Amino acid sequence: MLDRIELFSLRDMGWQYAASFGVAIFGALYILTAGRVLGPQDFGVYALAAAVPTVVNALFDYRIQEVSIVVLSEKASAGGSAGNIRSLLLFDVAARVVAFGISVPAGILVLRALGIAVDPAVPLLAALGVFGAKVGIGPAIGLMRLSGNIQKYALLQSLDWALRLLGFGIAIFLGRASVEAAFLVQVPPAIVINLGILHLAHRIAQSTYGSIGGLAGALDQLRIFCRERSKLLFSSQTISAVDSVVKELDTLICGIFLSPHNVAVYKIAKSVAAISWKCVDPIFVVILPNIAAYAADGKLAELSAILKKTAIYLLGIALFIFLAGWALVFPFTQYVLGPGYDEVPSIFPLISLWIVVALPFIWTHSVAIASGNAPLQAMSGLLGAVIGVAALVIGAASWSLSGAALGLSVAYAATFVISWVLLVKKKIVIW
Repeated sequence: MLDRIELFSLRDMGWQYAASFGVAIFGALYILTAGRVLGPQDFGVYALAAAVPTVVNALFDYRIQEVSIVVLSEKASAGGSAGNIRSLLLFDVAARVVAFGISVPAGILVLRALGIAVDPAVPLLAALGVFGAKVGIGPAIGLMRLSGNIQKYALLQSLDWALRLLGFGIAIFLGRASVEAAFLVQVPPAIVINLGILHLAHRIAQSTYGSIGGLAGALDQLRIFCRERSKLLFSSQTISAVDSVVKELDTLICGIFLSPHNVAVYKIAKSVAAISWKCVDPIFVVILPNIAAYAADGKLAELSAILKKTAIYLLGIALFIFLAGWALVFPFTQYVLGPGYDEVPSIFPLISLWIVVALPFIWTHSVAIASGNAPLQAMSGLLGAVIGVAALVIGAASWSLSGAALGLSVAYAATFVISWVLLVKKKIVIW
């Protein structure tokens, strides 16, 4: 089927599934182990502390891996492409440094505002883990995807979470499991694996485009790059900022209206739903280079016909994933999570309903970016974020856990649906 609709590379899809399932399995095991060992109260504190640097980094996330694919897919000399890679790397590093500098004091202030007393080391370690995993990695992933080396990224990404899980397991064995330890053990693997990815990407860049050069003249070139690409960069930033509503800002909103115990239940249910989504989100990752090729050749009508068939297949897959997750969450909660998480099965259908709505339109972001309509996607994200925040606030304030779960589904689904409507309205996609 995937060959027939001509939008996916089965090889890339397979490796991206390896990455997604590796991260999903080890990441989920980490979250679930922390939830079980720490208990609902402390795990709620962990979830809220982790949310702050994630939200801050989303505000400074310019989706550089996607920008890299668009920029490097253009016709340019090897020297010009090498200069673009250097500018993309410097831009990404600068953005992450600023985000880290803000994350630490923001974490302390937010936790205090929520009435949670923690050691300042907790927000520091939470921010350091995110920084170590993300700094400079945007252009590196873009290069790997373009060069057909996604398998190396897949293996390293899975290894990252496996090492984090191993570290927390050692902390449990030594009787030192705590909120601080849950963050501390994530820092070394994040930094080491990130350096490994950067090293591989550097080798790919050198073999493809030649030397990317040193810092001489880099700042002047970066200024020119930012001026020429400002529309794409800041539209991408807007998309990431509004995406933060459904990444971790929702957890902070829940922290205002719910107890840490209920925040823990919400976070666990959201994590289980995320595992379901991992079954399908490799599609999002691998289609951008292919859609970019169709857009570059002006074959939007042909692309639209392919997307119509794709949406039908994806709806069927979404229904299966939703129902299978709903069936499995009951024994999962009883035998794995243990006491304190009894409400997870009851809110799971509400917190995972967005999968059925969003998956048929998973391609909308890629089409908007590849067709040069990043502002359209930014507008979709902004409108979706407003709707999402309203749904989360009203839901959590009015109906506690159930309302927050349904609000999250609205927040996730809204952007996809709005983006599809705008793409059709502007006749970028013919429906």
